[in-house]
Amino acid sequence: MGFPDICGDCHCKLRHRFVLVKNFWSRTIAIHQTNFRGYKLFYENKEATQSMIRAADDFPSFFSPRDDFPLIIDCGANIGVSVLEWKYRWPTSRIICFEPDPFAFEILETNIKKNDLPNVLGVCAAISNQEGQAIFHGQINRGADSRGNSLRPQWGRRPDSTHTMVQCVRLSPYLADHRVSFLKLDIEGMEEAVLEEISPLLGNVDAAYVEVHDNDQLSSENTVERIEHLLVDAKFQIETEHRFQPHALPKHLRAWQSATNATQSQILCWR
Repeated sequence: MGFPDICGDCHCKLRHRFVLVKNFWSRTIAIHQTNFRGYKLFYENKEATQSMIRAADDFPSFFSPRDDFPLIIDCGANIGVSVLEWKYRWPTSRIICFEPDPFAFEILETNIKKNDLPNVLGVCAAISNQEGQAIFHGQINRGADSRGNSLRPQWGRRPDSTHTMVQCVRLSPYLADHRVSFLKLDIEGMEEAVLEEISPLLGNVDAAYVEVHDNDQLSSENTVERIEHLLVDAKFQIETEHRFQPHALPKHLRAWQSATNATQSQILCWR
């Protein structure tokens, strides 16, 4: 499975530095670099990166790892802003991070390698309740804003979206024989299905952050209420905040948010 061995905040204003140019389907895309938490942060899409930095700034400190070398599993790592945040907060942590978007994953790998992050494993796959390949919906191309890309067409299929096939993996094998200090689930509408799949193993998780994505079309498959019951049944203490930050998705999707009653909630879980 490949578990890793044990072994300056820029806020919302990015100081852009041109790094290189890539040509993809006759499009010239610039990769930029800024500083984040003392690390180099490489990115292509400014608006999305600013949003992810704001989310990291606002991320609550609601638990302390019990282990000297805490294992963190980050599902929905995007380009790696959250991975840099975890390494800043817990430098000795071991991290497994999943990201299915091939273009976001390429930047994620760059951020891991250029910062020489120890004990970090990137996996280019979507977390699902079943193995195999599936259609992944959203803005999937170089330089795109990949926030909101999803296995769920009810969430990821929006104006100007496209799709591609991605590899899917179950999370349960990664929890079966390991104590997980912190689990982050930000998987765009797949939260309930994945939590049901791993429910017998949630006792191996000390703390979790679950970002729930819901709209009118997803109500039969992904709701805050059912997810809360799953977490309480696993003996977590939970705190839920219902919100949809203005910067959570690109501005041109505000009409889609309104039309579909799209909501976003965060659930903090600890023991």
